[in-house]
Amino acid sequence: MSSESTDKLWSRSIDDLKKLVQEEGTSESTKDSAFYATLYVKYNLVLGLGLKAYDATVQVQKRIDMKLTLEHLICRIISLRARLQSAAEIDSALISLKISPAQLDVASLAMFKEGTSVSTRITKLLGAAATTEDSVDSVDECRPAIEEEHDETSITDTKSGLDMISSGNAGDKENTTITIDDKDAAAKIQALCRGSKQEDIRELTSDIVGIHERRVQEQRYCQESYKKELQQLKEVVLKEEGFDIQSELREERIRWITDQTVSKHELPDSLDDFYKEKDLCQTVNADDTTGSTDPNLDLLKECIDIYEQKWKRRSVGADRIKSQSFDSEMAKSLVIRNQVREELIPGVDEKLLSNLQKIKATQESDKKKKKSTKKDKGKGKGKGKKDKKKGKKEKPLPGSKLPEIKDMKVSEMLECLIENDLIHDYDQHLSIRDFIGSFEAPLTPSNDSDDTQDVSKLNGIPNPWQLRKAVVDACILPMGSQQIKSSLQEDEGIRSILFYGPEGAGKTLMTEIVASEVNAMVIKLSSTSIGNAFEGGDDATKLIHMIFTVAKDQSLSPVIIYLDQCHEFFKSKKKGSSGSPDTAINESTMKRFQESLLIYKNQFLTKQDRVLVIGCTNTPDAADMKLIRWKGPSEKPEKQGFFEHSLYFPNLSQCSRALLWREALRRKMNGTSSECHLDFNLLAYLSDGCSAKKILEVTDEMFSSQVSEPLSEACFVSKLESMTSQREHKDEHQPFVDFRRQWENKGVGKSKIS
Repeated sequence: MSSESTDKLWSRSIDDLKKLVQEEGTSESTKDSAFYATLYVKYNLVLGLGLKAYDATVQVQKRIDMKLTLEHLICRIISLRARLQSAAEIDSALISLKISPAQLDVASLAMFKEGTSVSTRITKLLGAAATTEDSVDSVDECRPAIEEEHDETSITDTKSGLDMISSGNAGDKENTTITIDDKDAAAKIQALCRGSKQEDIRELTSDIVGIHERRVQEQRYCQESYKKELQQLKEVVLKEEGFDIQSELREERIRWITDQTVSKHELPDSLDDFYKEKDLCQTVNADDTTGSTDPNLDLLKECIDIYEQKWKRRSVGADRIKSQSFDSEMAKSLVIRNQVREELIPGVDEKLLSNLQKIKATQESDKKKKKSTKKDKGKGKGKGKKDKKKGKKEKPLPGSKLPEIKDMKVSEMLECLIENDLIHDYDQHLSIRDFIGSFEAPLTPSNDSDDTQDVSKLNGIPNPWQLRKAVVDACILPMGSQQIKSSLQEDEGIRSILFYGPEGAGKTLMTEIVASEVNAMVIKLSSTSIGNAFEGGDDATKLIHMIFTVAKDQSLSPVIIYLDQCHEFFKSKKKGSSGSPDTAINESTMKRFQESLLIYKNQFLTKQDRVLVIGCTNTPDAADMKLIRWKGPSEKPEKQGFFEHSLYFPNLSQCSRALLWREALRRKMNGTSSECHLDFNLLAYLSDGCSAKKILEVTDEMFSSQVSEPLSEACFVSKLESMTSQREHKDEHQPFVDFRRQWENKGVGKSKIS
C-alpha cells in the first residue's frame, strides 16, 4: 500500500469517527441497548480501517498520533461492550445494519506486538546482556538489513525440492539408475504434482509476506532514526532555550509562593499544593472546553482535532510528500520542549525548596529565642493529634511475612519460577484467526419439533465468531497497552475470566492466542505443574506471592496467569478429595493454594495492572460456585470468589467442523486446498462428536506418514469411526448449560459475553 493510499485510508477512518462522535453526542433518540449495540458495530468498523492504516504507515510522528487515537477508540469500544447484556444484541445490530460479521473481525493487532518480546523482557530483568532478535543495534546497521532482506525468498527453497527431483531424471547419462520403491515413488509423484500446481499461489503468498516484513523493517529503522533525532534536538533545545525555560519555571513558582505567603502569613513547606492547584486548573479548563460528560468522547474529539490541525492539510498536494519525512519543528513544539521542561523541573524545585528551608530556619531560630517553651509544647500536642488522625493500615499480604521471600527481588522470584518450569512456552505467531469457526444464527424451536425444551435450552450457546469477538473485547483489547488499561472505568475492565467447556474445544488454544496477540508472558499453574515441590506449610503462599509479584512488575507486563484445570483449586469440602489421581497434591495443600489465590487476586491485583488470570476447566461443576465466581468487593478477599466473567466453549457445529477440516488440510498442503477434491461437509458429518483437537490430530496423523494414494474421504472413515464409536452418546451441553444458569442466577460476575 502506497503512502498516498495509507493517508486516504486514515483520513476516511477519521471522517467516519468524527461522524460517529457527533452522532453519539447529539442523538436525541432513546439510548437503550440497541442504540449502544449499533454504535459498537460502527466503532468496530472504524477500528478496522484505522488498524490497516496504522500497519501500513511508516512515518513515526504520524504513527504516534494514530496509535493514541486507536487506543482511545478501543477504550470506547470496550465501554460500549460493557453496556450490552448479551451477544444477541450485537447480532441484531448486524442484521439491522446489513453488515456481515466477518467485517467486524480484527484483521491485525500488530500494534500490540511492537514492544519488546517476552524473552527480551525476561533477559533484561535477570540482568543478562545482550542483543535480542527483535531489536536493532543501531540505525546504521538497520539500513543494510532492509536492503538485503528477502533477496532470496522462501520460494527458492520450494523450487529446490523440485529441481532435485527433476535432476534425477535429466541428469548425467553416465549415472547409474536409481531404484525407488513403488509406494515411495507414488508419494513423491503426488507431492510433486501438488507442489507444481500450487507453486504460483505460494510464490504470490511469499511476495506478500516479503513486502510486509520489509515494511516492518522500515518501520523499525524509522523508529530508531526518530529516537536519534529526538536526542539531538533535545541537546539543541537545552542549549538554546534551556535558560529561558528555567527562568519561566522559577518565576511561576515564585509567584505562587508569594501568594501563599500573603494569604496564609507563612512560607509553604513544599510545592505539593502548587502541583495540586495546577492539576485542578487543567481539569477545570478541560471540562469547560468539552460539553460531553463521557471522557472517552472528549478524548476522541481531541484526537480528531489533532489530526485536523497537524495532518489533514499535509495529506494532500505537495505537503503530502513532506509529511512522510521527520518534522523537526513539530518535534520541538510537541515533544522536545516538554521533555526539557520536565528534566529542568526537579532542579528548579530543589533550589527553591532549599532557599525556603533556609529562610524558615532563620525565622524559627528567631521565634525560639522569644517563645521556645511554648513552641515546644505546641509541637508535642500537634504531633499527638497527627498520630490520632492516622487511619488503619491495609492488611499485609500473607507472603510478605515469610522470611525466606521477604527480601527477595523480583528477578530472584522470576528465576525460581523458571527453575520450576512455570513460565509457559507457546507459539508467538498465533492470532485470533487461528480459532476457526463460523458465525451461526442462534437455534430457535421449530414448529416441527416435538421436544421444544431440548431445542430451546441450546439458545445462547456461543458460536466461534461470538467467542472470538468476546475474547478480543474482554481480554485482548484491554491488555493491549498501559494507556488503554489505565483509561478504563472500574466496571469496564476485568482481572480474571473462566473458560469452560468439553475437552479439546479450544480453551488452551484461546489462552495462548490471547498471550500471542498482546505479546504476554504466561505463568502456568496447575496441580500437575506444582507436583510435590510446593507441599510444605507455607510453600503455597510463597509460590502465589512470587507469581503475582512477578506478574505485577511493569518491566514484564503484560502477563497472563494461566490456571489449567482450575476446578482443582476451588473445590468445596464436599466435592474435594484427598488428592487428584494424576498428582500427589492433597486436599490441605490445594486449600492453601485456594486461599492464597483468592487473597492475591482480590487484594493485590488491580484493574490497572496489565495482568489477566485465565482459568480453564472441562468440569466446572466440580468447583464450588461460591469460590469460583466473584461476588464483588464487599466481603473479605478470601470470601469474594475468583472469576469475574466466564465463557462457554462448546464443541464445533457441523458447519464449523467443515471449515476446520478445510483449513487444517490447506495448511498441510502448503497453503491451498483448492486441489483437494474432498467433501468437507461429509468429513464434518463423519466427525460429529469429535472435538477440534481430535480433528487436528487425525489430520496430523494422515500427513505424518507417506500417502501412497490420492486423499479421499475413505482415508478418514476408519479413524473417525473408531473415535465416534468410543464416544458416549449423551447430551454434551447439559452440564455446561446447568453451570451457566447457576453462574448467571447468582452474584455480580455474569457471563454477559457468552
